[in-house]
Order: sequence, then structure tokens, then C-alpha cells
Amino acid sequence: MKKFFLPFLLLTAFFSFSTLGYDRLPAKYSGSMMPYEFSMQDTVYDVPEGFVPVHISYVARHGARYLSSRKKVAKIEKALMKARNKDALSEKGKSFLKMIESIADSSEGRWGLLSPVGIAEEKRLGTRMAAFGKNLFKSGKAVSISTFVPRVIMTMYEFNHSLEREHQELQLFTSSGHQNDSLLYCFDTFSEYRDFRDSGSWEKIYAGFVDRHVPAAPAERLFTPGYMKGDSRKLRDLTMEMYGVIQGNEAAGFAPPTTEWMSEEEYRQCYLASNLKHYLRNTPNQIDPYCAPATSMLIDRIISDADKALKDGDEVFSGYFGHCETLLPLLAVMNVPGCFTRTSDYEALHKSWQLEEISPLAANLMIIFLKEEQSGEIYVALRHNGMDVAPYQDADKKIISWIDLKQYWLRRMASFSRPKAKLL
Repeated sequence: MKKFFLPFLLLTAFFSFSTLGYDRLPAKYSGSMMPYEFSMQDTVYDVPEGFVPVHISYVARHGARYLSSRKKVAKIEKALMKARNKDALSEKGKSFLKMIESIADSSEGRWGLLSPVGIAEEKRLGTRMAAFGKNLFKSGKAVSISTFVPRVIMTMYEFNHSLEREHQELQLFTSSGHQNDSLLYCFDTFSEYRDFRDSGSWEKIYAGFVDRHVPAAPAERLFTPGYMKGDSRKLRDLTMEMYGVIQGNEAAGFAPPTTEWMSEEEYRQCYLASNLKHYLRNTPNQIDPYCAPATSMLIDRIISDADKALKDGDEVFSGYFGHCETLLPLLAVMNVPGCFTRTSDYEALHKSWQLEEISPLAANLMIIFLKEEQSGEIYVALRHNGMDVAPYQDADKKIISWIDLKQYWLRRMASFSRPKAKLL
């Protein structure tokens, strides 16, 4: 599948790192840091005959970004500098340290911000939305909210700018800040959920998986023979720290990960560990009773906003801009196809739950409200990351009555056995 990049990004991607002589690692193994895949987004939604769009609800993750903070490179950088002081760095270790220093220099003043890759993603997504809403957006209001985080605010504005550029008759209303935390930043504002994510029972499961699967070899190759001998657990952790750095290179506009640092299988094993960690911490599963009630407020808001818009007839677009941790529990509780599974077979999790398919950078859920022209009844169609999907797993149709779908979502929210989450 082809990806979308602007020519200037291709020119600048290699400004500090060389990939000559090495093979590019599969983008899908970058997991949550994989840039948006546009090959499925080349066509606008085909409205069924006899229906007309009347409203769109759009829930989105921010676009591609730089690494979130200096902390993302600090642990592996500290380990490499310590080894350098002991003259224990291999040539590969010296190269990796040089790459980290280059990443830090290039990211200074930009940590966590939307990158040029992310800006390009949001411009294209907004333009695609504008094309779909050619008739819908001739008038009315487009109302969007975001979290307080700058990259999310910028995502909202880049997307809305592309939307308004094509439809200047639209009235745009935006809101960003802590007032939206309970809806879009629920992974931190609900105390039990926050505490579970910080140090819940998932940690032991994840650590065991790392011990069984993550190779020590990538980190070991950074040091001279015998250095850190016998400390395989620390080496495995450092391998994951390496993964945490290079998986974000392409999103930042730097050279993509290559076999210079890990073989494809080694990179895949790191991805599988990351995939499991996101599943355990951010979706309703065997051990997490908190994310379902935490995300329910957003589902309730989407329902109420849509009902009001359909009744009043003036709001044609409702946008909700957040994070990976916003989308993962939401899509799972909604039971969007491919986004929910309940299993304790963590070795096989990747067969039914793939992070890069559910929430890559710029991930989105498009909820399209359609009025049947003959009856006037409202139906709903869903697009997840540019692909038409059934309204929920095992649904036998691509469109469903809005009354039936919202009742389904309400039953889903009530079905999770859970304690009441406390809002901070």
C-alpha cells in the first residue's frame, strides 16, 4: 500500500540519518506511531441511493507528531553516555547515540507538536471531508472541541482550515482546553482509570511478555562484548527504549526505521509488546474495568449532540479531537469492527487486535447521518480510518437506523461490569 508524503518531506527526511545499505522496516510495526495510511482514503463515501447526508460526527486522534518530550530519549541516551564514559560503546552504539542527539536537536522547541507530516495529514483529511460535504456544508454550523494539548489543538485547526477553505459559508466554532477533559482526556481525569494505567495489574502481564519475546540483542549490539553481561532484563528494556525512539522517526519527518538497528523480526517483537501494552491499559478487557465508564461520557455527548443537531437542523458537523487513548476505549465500547476483543490469550492478541489498524496517527471515526428521502427516517453509516465499516461487529448491514444504533451503544455501555469512575 502507498503512503502520502509531500515532496519537501521526502527531501528533509534524511537530513541527519543515513539509511544506505539497510532495508526499511515495515511501517505497520511502528504501531501507534504509524502515519496515516491514505490508500483507502482515495474515494469519497458513496451515499446510498435514496438517502441524503444531514450531519457528520467526527472523532479523531491528532496527526503525526514529534516525540512527546525529551523523556522519550532520556533513558537510552543515559545508558549510552554511561557506557561511552567507560569506553564500552560499540560503533553501532556510537551511531545510535549520534542519532539520538540529532533527534533531540531537531526536536528542540517542537517536542510533542504536530510535525510537517501531521500537518499534511490533517490538510488532506479536511479536504476529503470538504469534498464529501459539498452539499451538506453549504450553510450551518461546524462545532469542534479538542483537548488542551497543543498538537491536538493544531490538528483541529488544520483540519477545520481545510474544511472552511472549501466552504466559507460555514460558521466554525471551536473550543479547546481543560473544560473538555472529562470527554476527551478521560484516561487522566478519572482517578481509578488514571491509577490503573499508571501501575495496574497489567504491568506484570506486560513484563512477562517482554521477558518471553523482546530480544536483548538490539540493545546488546550497542555495547562492547561483555558489557551488561547477565543483565538480560535491562537489555530487553533498553531494546524497548530503542523501539520507542525509532518508531517515531517517520512521523516526525526523519528517516524511517531500518534494519540498521533491528531486524524485521526484532522490530516485530517490540511491536507485539507495545500492542499488548496499549490493549491492556486502554481498552475494556479481562483486567481493566475502568476505561468503559471513563469513555461513556464521550459516547453520551456524541449521542446528545447528534440528537440536538438533527432536531435543530443548523449544526452539520460535530468534531471531537483527542488522542490515541481517547479513541481506543471509545471504539471498543462502540464495538466498531476490529476494535474490540476480550481475551487472555495474549500470545495471539495480534491476530484479533492490531493497534496500527485501530489508532494510527490521525486515526478517525466518521459517523454519517443519512436521511431516507422517502420516509424521513435517520440512518447511520460509519467510516473508520477512511474505510466503510459495519456499525458494529457482526452487523449484517453497512447502514442502520439511528434509533437502533444509539440504543445498541447504550446497551453496550451498560453491559460492562464496572465500578463507578470518579471524575477529578
